[in-house]
Amino acid sequence: MVIAVLAAGCASPAANQSTASDQTDVWFAQHMVPHLLQTTAIVDLAHDRITRPELARLAHSIDRQGQAHLAQLQEWLASRGLAPYDPQQDPNRGKETDLERLARIRGARFDLEFLTVMTARHRAGSKLAATEVREGSVPEVRELAQQLLAERQDQIGKMQAWRRAWSRADANHSTARASAGTADRRWQHFAARRGARRA
Repeated sequence: MVIAVLAAGCASPAANQSTASDQTDVWFAQHMVPHLLQTTAIVDLAHDRITRPELARLAHSIDRQGQAHLAQLQEWLASRGLAPYDPQQDPNRGKETDLERLARIRGARFDLEFLTVMTARHRAGSKLAATEVREGSVPEVRELAQQLLAERQDQIGKMQAWRRAWSRADANHSTARASAGTADRRWQHFAARRGARRA
């Protein structure tokens, strides 16, 4: 569905003309729009799969912020007769997407996989935004990029901390379960030998 939306917005050569002074701003907006659309699709998928309340709240914030930035960028491009970049042109489009990967996962493992995917996406988005902040010439677009960069950096810090903590907790839980299983098997073996001696 996301691919279809993006493909529908494919720009014609004439529509993509821009002045030399705003080429970085156009490049940023055209690439950030499909990035945000894909992120929105991932968050939509995650709504009924996330198991931890704090992660659900973060996903809601990512979605709300992304929708606001998306509307601004789409309006800015449309006002100039421009359209977003078409991911169908990506030479790596044959690779499995983040959305396809997450769609196969449910349960407690989903939280960790969502953190992994979203952290990587935030880093990619931050690189786009950082380029715009450094080289952009349109104040409103640079300001949006600065806001997006600050949001992403804050959220990356949270997600990295959660992933470390939750990975350790899952590992400890798995170790405890394995130890309990070993103890149960030892007790069963002991009880069986004791019963055999009595017989």
